[in-house]
Amino acid sequence: MSIRANLKARQRRRRILWISVAAVMIALLVVVYFVAALGNNPETKYIGQPVPSSLLQQITGVSDSTLNAVGTPSGVSPPARISGSTLTSGGKPEILYVGGEFCPYCAIERWALIVALSHFGSFQGLEYMLSSSTDVNPDTPTFTFANATYTSNYVTFVPVEEFGRGGESQVIQTLTAEQQTLVSQYDTCSASGQNGGIPFVDIANKYAVNCGAQFVLSDVAGSGSPNIVGMNWTQIASQLDNPNSGVAQMIDGAANYLISSICVVTGDTPASVCTQSYGTETISYSPSPASSVSSLVVPGVASELRWTD
Repeated sequence: MSIRANLKARQRRRRILWISVAAVMIALLVVVYFVAALGNNPETKYIGQPVPSSLLQQITGVSDSTLNAVGTPSGVSPPARISGSTLTSGGKPEILYVGGEFCPYCAIERWALIVALSHFGSFQGLEYMLSSSTDVNPDTPTFTFANATYTSNYVTFVPVEEFGRGGESQVIQTLTAEQQTLVSQYDTCSASGQNGGIPFVDIANKYAVNCGAQFVLSDVAGSGSPNIVGMNWTQIASQLDNPNSGVAQMIDGAANYLISSICVVTGDTPASVCTQSYGTETISYSPSPASSVSSLVVPGVASELRWTD
């Protein structure tokens, strides 16, 4: 074989080798891609999408009969009584919510807030959200108030989603100086003496959800609570008008406490809501262990710290 022919043969073998290596690498990348795709929650594609009217109706249309039947079941904590000059906005009592999209406890509290507030007004612009995939109760189905608006003749709802789904490094909304003052003053958990937890809800400076979410919806640490981890929005919403559903009892029960608190600050208006038994629940605050604040995010704790004292 001539030197030229030998050189061409070597070049040919080298090209075949490189083509083979490239083909193997492409195949491996394809496999990695599909394995990663299969490992992700398929529901993430809905994040940031508008909530359809059919689903919103299931959440906002929980009947009086269901709410009255649910009442305030065990496992649900009422807001705490607080004392201060009535918080108002636009001539109406103000309800301030502070949370974060990543927070699994904010995730469940939003369900109750939407059920409750829908009896005093209406939402627009609610979007799908999942809590963080790396926190406890990962990918809890919820919504975000970041781009939502709320209209009511009775109250003003001011939501602040401080952080995105990526956690506290992803700031998306910032508290005003006045809001920060309210958080510093009222966001104190009487069960532990610590503060700075989310979710935080100030109901006109008369009541506050300030010791974590009012309930849990994950059977962590053997809490016995209904578990919504792994459910989607439709599966949760479809249970809300069924008083025999454990999920409905937690969400609707928390909503009933919120509604009763709001009725106090609105002077029992509207009467169609505030004369119902679910609108006249007794608010006597006694923190439960499931609602305590901790400086660590651990199973059974229904709050996450916003900052380090």
